[in-house]
Amino acid sequence: MAVHSPTDTVPALAGLKEKLGEAIVLDQPVRREFETDFGRVVRRLPGAVARCASAEEVSEVVRYCREHGIPVVARGQGHTQTGQSTTDGGVVLDTSAFARIHAIDEEAETATCDGGVVWRDLVTAAVPRGLVPRVLTNNLGVTLAGTTSVAGLGVACYRYGTQADNAVEIEVVTGTGEIVTCSHQRNKELFNAVRCGFGQFGVITRVTERLRRCRPKVRMYHLLYDDLDAFMADAAFVMHPDNHERFHTLESRCAACPVFTRRIGEGLGLGEGMQLYAHWMFPMFLTVEYDEGGEPDDAAVLDGLHYYRHLRTEEYSQLEFCRRLEPIFELWHRAGNWEMHHPWVETTLAWDKAKELIPYVLENFPPQALGPGGHILLWPSRGDTSEAPLFVYPEGEENVMGFGILPAVPPQFIDQALAQLDMFHELTVAYGGKRYLSGWVPFQTAEQWLAHFGPERWAMIAAAKRRFDPDGIMNPGFFASAAVGG
Repeated sequence: MAVHSPTDTVPALAGLKEKLGEAIVLDQPVRREFETDFGRVVRRLPGAVARCASAEEVSEVVRYCREHGIPVVARGQGHTQTGQSTTDGGVVLDTSAFARIHAIDEEAETATCDGGVVWRDLVTAAVPRGLVPRVLTNNLGVTLAGTTSVAGLGVACYRYGTQADNAVEIEVVTGTGEIVTCSHQRNKELFNAVRCGFGQFGVITRVTERLRRCRPKVRMYHLLYDDLDAFMADAAFVMHPDNHERFHTLESRCAACPVFTRRIGEGLGLGEGMQLYAHWMFPMFLTVEYDEGGEPDDAAVLDGLHYYRHLRTEEYSQLEFCRRLEPIFELWHRAGNWEMHHPWVETTLAWDKAKELIPYVLENFPPQALGPGGHILLWPSRGDTSEAPLFVYPEGEENVMGFGILPAVPPQFIDQALAQLDMFHELTVAYGGKRYLSGWVPFQTAEQWLAHFGPERWAMIAAAKRRFDPDGIMNPGFFASAAVGG
């Protein structure tokens, strides 16, 4: 069945409203709230917003939309940046409408939650019980279903993989409207498709996520490196399994020290003339968890590291540590940075390729291009911790490096910024990098998606699409839409 154009869906959406009543919102002011995502680059006005309260209601919406050829897109908090959680004339399923924590099993160390639960609420419920999710994204205001659909990266990925790797069981409403529970043991094909599947095969309505035992106190060491090679050597040391009991998390980024102006050439599409330049440093933040009265020996913890300077040591409660970045996000909101464009480009590189590419990019990158609140991410991780098939990163590597430019761009500069970021994207792909697909992703052809996923994964995507969304209504326009029918 063909998916209809926006104007074709209007009569059918009125019928959906008659069928499900207040759960279907057709008012334009509400639909405008779902017109774009965190990227603020792509705009698509949905024909309706569905605020379902259960998997059964989601199933009714999907079945109806399948019958009438209406596109369906699941959306949690809309933190994507290429319009992955938008639709032009279709139905946005607002998964934040079902957000109940059903159970925290202290013995099994799991939590079972509706897909619309945000990580902040799970953390708040779990930490008083001495438990915490194994992997947490920096922004806790996103949903379990959303990050499971993307991958979900955090400062403990080098130990535990992605958030998608830590999903034990998932309830899904497929593109046929069937409600299916899947796991490694049950309906594994669907389980492997919906993790990192961007809503291409169904809507995640419930997740059972692994937790771990945690201690009440967290000590963070703020270390600064003035040399990338030294930083990467210490990151590899920290991530080695022999040191998993010494350190609990590893967080890092690139920090600009703006210096003066210099003459530039073509560089990263920056033109010619004079440009502000920076000297780049590399902060690393390491944590240790401990019980009250069992303070760690700082000298023993940091022994063997070769940092330029130990800037400070910070103390947190476990809950404070999980929410450590919320004051920064609040500042972004207050300063208007949150409403700017966010075409983030994040890629994962082989370790040796990262040593080549990162210095070149930083040498040619003007720090003011990040905008207010923007930053450059470094995400060291091991190459053997994730088994989610659709989370793609360089294979055969002991360690990999995530590298991302995450700007906040005022509207008047967005065209220039996208041109430069597209060049950065092409450069990372040329270096064998694999893109993190929640960000700004300029792939448009099946050939580009095939190159990203590789033949085996692309065949898996095509087969799963035919089986679980045979009419191609789920999130058309992103990667698997090119694989419908083969």
